[in-house]
Amino acid sequence: MQLQLKTSLHKSLNKTFSKTKWLMVSLVALALPLQAVSAGTAQATPFAATTLPSERLKPGQTFQQLKISEAGVAGKNTNADGDNYKPWAGDVELGLVLSSGNTESTAVRANAELQHEMKDFRNKYLIQTLFQRNSQFDQENNTKTSNTTGQRLNLVGQSNYKFHRSEFSIFGRGAYLNDRFGAFREQASIAAGSAMRLYEEGDSYWDIETGPGFAHQETSDGDRSTGIIWYAATNLDYQLNEHNSFRQSLEWSVSLDGKNSSWLSRSAFTSQVNGQLSMRLGFIMKYDSSPGAFRSKTDTETSATLVYSF
Repeated sequence: MQLQLKTSLHKSLNKTFSKTKWLMVSLVALALPLQAVSAGTAQATPFAATTLPSERLKPGQTFQQLKISEAGVAGKNTNADGDNYKPWAGDVELGLVLSSGNTESTAVRANAELQHEMKDFRNKYLIQTLFQRNSQFDQENNTKTSNTTGQRLNLVGQSNYKFHRSEFSIFGRGAYLNDRFGAFREQASIAAGSAMRLYEEGDSYWDIETGPGFAHQETSDGDRSTGIIWYAATNLDYQLNEHNSFRQSLEWSVSLDGKNSSWLSRSAFTSQVNGQLSMRLGFIMKYDSSPGAFRSKTDTETSATLVYSF
């Protein structure tokens, strides 16, 4: 009788201890995140990141704001951690080619790329221009003729709304290209969708984005078309070292109604010369699936320019 009583008491104590143990573990598991949130020390983990950032995410703050982290002193570009922060950043580049002799030519290439980082939005602006003019002397008529052989203007504007505690965002984008001597005299598009920052460390980052949109095109022959497209892009800006950086962007615009589809690649290597001045080697390749009769599907451009960064 005593043996049965001891055995029953032992089983009852084991069950009570087991329930108490799991209850304590559950309470600890619930208490830890609540304590972290109340202390403002919760961290957000970026997609595919191997290590957590050293900055701490504050309540109601977006992950992208870790580097911005609440403005410290009004009027100064310094965040709460004492790091330098620039709400506006970008660069302006200029290239000039002059030749004289039997054939005189002038080519000017000017670009500007700006980025505006705000609390909830990230805005990007791109302006690209090209102008080229050739002059040739005709000995038979003793005259000189001048012709414009290149004239292009490209405008792009994009705004991303950043979700809280996430690397995801939604974007709206508009682009306009006017190329007087290209296969397409005009190309315009608008698109909206979702975006994600896969990687960010210092001045280096990698973004991807995709979504539907509309496109309007006019060929050099005057044929116009408007249709639905699917837009996708990826942008990589990588700081190789203190003085050198590499930038690569790829854009796809796929027609969903059988019209012209295109893709664009921009590659640039920038090397700092002195202070805010740098030299940049660039290569652009553009492909159109239906450029029209007697037109090449692929256009390329290689450039060397002087860059002012701020």
